[in-house]
Amino acid sequence: MTPVQRLMVGAIVVLGGIGGFACGRFLLRPSPNVAQPIAFNHQLHTGELEMTCDVCHRFYSSSKHSGLPSLASCMECHDQPLTEKPEEQKIRDLVAAGQDDVFRKLLKMPDHVFYSHRRHAAIGGIPCETCHGAIAATSVPPERPLVRVSMDSCRECHEREQVRAECTSCHR
Repeated sequence: MTPVQRLMVGAIVVLGGIGGFACGRFLLRPSPNVAQPIAFNHQLHTGELEMTCDVCHRFYSSSKHSGLPSLASCMECHDQPLTEKPEEQKIRDLVAAGQDDVFRKLLKMPDHVFYSHRRHAAIGGIPCETCHGAIAATSVPPERPLVRVSMDSCRECHEREQVRAECTSCHR
Protein backbone atom coordinates (compact mmCIF):
# COMPACT_ATOMS: atom_id res chain seq x y z
CA MET A 1 0.00 0.00 0.00
CA THR A 2 1.16 3.48 -0.75
CA PRO A 3 1.44 6.04 2.05
CA VAL A 4 -1.64 7.85 0.68
CA GLN A 5 -3.67 4.64 0.70
CA ARG A 6 -2.58 3.90 4.28
CA LEU A 7 -3.54 7.44 5.28
CA MET A 8 -6.97 7.01 3.67
CA VAL A 9 -7.54 3.66 5.41
CA GLY A 10 -6.44 5.18 8.72
CA ALA A 11 -8.78 8.14 8.24
CA ILE A 12 -11.69 5.82 7.45
CA VAL A 13 -10.97 3.71 10.54
CA VAL A 14 -10.75 6.81 12.77
CA LEU A 15 -13.95 8.30 11.32
CA GLY A 16 -15.70 4.93 11.67
CA GLY A 17 -14.60 4.75 15.31
CA ILE A 18 -15.83 8.28 16.01
CA GLY A 19 -19.12 7.54 14.24
CA GLY A 20 -19.55 4.30 16.18
CA PHE A 21 -18.81 6.03 19.46
CA ALA A 22 -21.31 8.82 18.68
CA CYS A 23 -23.98 6.31 17.69
CA GLY A 24 -23.35 4.31 20.86
CA ARG A 25 -23.64 7.42 23.01
CA PHE A 26 -26.91 8.28 21.30
CA LEU A 27 -28.43 4.79 21.35
CA LEU A 28 -27.26 3.86 24.84
CA ARG A 29 -27.95 7.16 26.57
CA PRO A 30 -29.92 6.97 29.81
CA SER A 31 -33.61 6.77 29.22
CA PRO A 32 -35.62 9.91 29.93
CA ASN A 33 -37.58 10.19 33.13
CA VAL A 34 -40.94 8.43 32.99
CA ALA A 35 -43.83 9.99 34.90
CA GLN A 36 -46.70 7.65 35.71
CA PRO A 37 -50.26 9.03 35.73
CA ILE A 38 -51.10 7.24 38.99
CA ALA A 39 -48.80 7.37 42.02
CA PHE A 40 -48.92 3.61 42.46
CA ASN A 41 -47.61 2.41 45.82
CA HIS A 42 -45.85 -0.91 45.18
CA GLN A 43 -44.88 -1.17 48.85
CA LEU A 44 -48.51 -1.09 49.99
CA HIS A 45 -49.73 -3.57 47.42
CA THR A 46 -46.85 -6.09 47.51
CA GLY A 47 -45.95 -5.60 51.17
CA GLU A 48 -48.98 -4.92 53.34
CA LEU A 49 -51.53 -6.48 50.98
CA GLU A 50 -49.14 -9.31 49.98
CA MET A 51 -50.11 -9.15 46.30
CA THR A 52 -47.76 -10.91 43.92
CA CYS A 53 -46.38 -9.17 40.83
CA ASP A 54 -48.54 -11.27 38.49
CA VAL A 55 -51.76 -9.76 39.88
CA CYS A 56 -51.03 -6.58 37.90
CA HIS A 57 -48.36 -7.78 35.46
CA ARG A 58 -50.48 -10.64 34.19
CA PHE A 59 -48.29 -11.93 31.37
CA TYR A 60 -44.90 -12.08 33.07
CA SER A 61 -44.88 -15.88 33.06
CA SER A 62 -46.54 -16.51 29.71
CA SER A 63 -45.36 -13.87 27.26
CA LYS A 64 -42.43 -11.88 25.96
CA HIS A 65 -43.63 -8.84 27.91
CA SER A 66 -44.94 -8.88 31.45
CA GLY A 67 -47.71 -6.47 30.59
CA LEU A 68 -48.49 -3.15 32.17
CA PRO A 69 -51.51 -3.04 34.45
CA SER A 70 -54.70 -1.75 32.94
CA LEU A 71 -56.98 0.50 34.92
CA ALA A 72 -59.61 -2.21 34.52
CA SER A 73 -57.39 -4.44 36.66
CA CYS A 74 -57.17 -1.64 39.26
CA MET A 75 -60.95 -1.41 39.22
CA GLU A 76 -61.24 -5.05 40.28
CA CYS A 77 -60.38 -3.82 43.79
CA HIS A 78 -60.96 -0.07 43.55
CA ASP A 79 -64.43 0.06 42.00
CA GLN A 80 -65.58 1.40 45.36
CA PRO A 81 -63.39 3.75 47.42
CA LEU A 82 -61.12 1.89 49.82
CA THR A 83 -59.35 4.98 51.14
CA GLU A 84 -59.61 8.77 50.97
CA LYS A 85 -56.53 9.03 48.76
CA PRO A 86 -57.00 11.13 45.59
CA GLU A 87 -55.28 8.44 43.50
CA GLU A 88 -58.31 6.18 43.91
CA GLN A 89 -60.62 8.85 42.53
CA LYS A 90 -58.15 9.53 39.72
CA ILE A 91 -58.38 5.86 38.69
CA ARG A 92 -62.17 6.04 38.50
CA ASP A 93 -62.06 9.39 36.66
CA LEU A 94 -59.67 8.02 34.02
CA VAL A 95 -61.83 4.92 33.54
CA ALA A 96 -64.96 7.08 33.25
CA ALA A 97 -63.15 9.13 30.57
CA GLY A 98 -62.55 5.93 28.58
CA GLN A 99 -58.85 5.64 29.34
CA ASP A 100 -57.50 2.27 30.36
CA ASP A 101 -53.88 1.75 29.29
CA VAL A 102 -52.30 4.77 30.96
CA PHE A 103 -49.23 3.29 32.64
CA ARG A 104 -45.92 3.84 30.88
CA LYS A 105 -43.14 1.34 30.43
CA LEU A 106 -40.15 2.15 32.65
CA LEU A 107 -37.60 -0.35 31.34
CA LYS A 108 -37.26 -0.55 27.55
CA MET A 109 -35.08 -2.90 25.58
CA PRO A 110 -33.69 -1.79 22.22
CA ASP A 111 -35.71 -3.04 19.24
CA HIS A 112 -32.93 -5.39 18.15
CA VAL A 113 -32.91 -7.21 21.51
CA PHE A 114 -35.16 -10.22 22.03
CA TYR A 115 -36.12 -10.66 25.67
CA SER A 116 -38.83 -12.92 27.05
CA HIS A 117 -40.24 -12.57 30.55
CA ARG A 118 -41.62 -16.08 30.24
CA ARG A 119 -38.19 -17.53 29.48
CA HIS A 120 -36.42 -15.61 32.26
CA ALA A 121 -39.06 -15.45 35.02
CA ALA A 122 -41.16 -18.58 34.58
CA ILE A 123 -38.70 -21.02 33.03
CA GLY A 124 -35.44 -19.60 34.40
CA GLY A 125 -36.91 -18.73 37.82
CA ILE A 126 -35.13 -15.38 37.91
CA PRO A 127 -36.65 -13.20 40.66
CA CYS A 128 -38.17 -9.88 39.55
CA GLU A 129 -35.65 -8.01 41.74
CA THR A 130 -32.75 -9.18 39.59
CA CYS A 131 -33.72 -6.83 36.76
CA HIS A 132 -36.20 -4.50 38.46
CA GLY A 133 -34.39 -3.91 41.75
CA ALA A 134 -36.38 -3.10 44.87
CA ILE A 135 -39.41 -1.88 42.91
CA ALA A 136 -41.69 -3.74 45.33
CA ALA A 137 -40.42 -1.52 48.17
CA THR A 138 -41.21 1.80 46.45
CA SER A 139 -44.06 3.94 47.70
CA VAL A 140 -44.10 6.14 44.58
CA PRO A 141 -43.31 5.13 41.01
CA PRO A 142 -39.64 5.70 40.20
CA GLU A 143 -38.95 7.88 37.18
CA ARG A 144 -36.07 5.68 36.04
CA PRO A 145 -35.32 1.97 36.25
CA LEU A 146 -33.82 1.00 39.60
CA VAL A 147 -31.33 -1.34 37.91
CA ARG A 148 -29.29 -0.44 34.86
CA VAL A 149 -29.81 -3.39 32.55
CA SER A 150 -27.09 -3.55 29.95
CA MET A 151 -25.59 -6.04 27.55
CA ASP A 152 -22.75 -6.55 30.04
CA SER A 153 -25.11 -7.29 32.94
CA CYS A 154 -27.09 -9.74 30.79
CA ARG A 155 -23.95 -11.42 29.50
CA GLU A 156 -22.51 -11.73 33.03
CA CYS A 157 -25.72 -13.37 34.22
CA HIS A 158 -25.79 -15.78 31.26
CA GLU A 159 -22.18 -16.76 31.93
CA ARG A 160 -22.73 -17.10 35.69
CA GLU A 161 -25.82 -19.28 35.16
CA GLN A 162 -24.14 -21.18 32.32
CA VAL A 163 -26.91 -20.57 29.80
CA ARG A 164 -26.65 -19.74 26.10
CA ALA A 165 -24.70 -16.54 25.51
CA GLU A 166 -24.31 -16.53 21.73
CA CYS A 167 -25.10 -13.19 20.10
CA THR A 168 -28.07 -14.64 18.21
CA SER A 169 -29.69 -15.82 21.44
CA CYS A 170 -30.68 -12.24 22.26
CA HIS A 171 -30.01 -10.18 19.14
CA ARG A 172 -32.36 -10.62 16.21
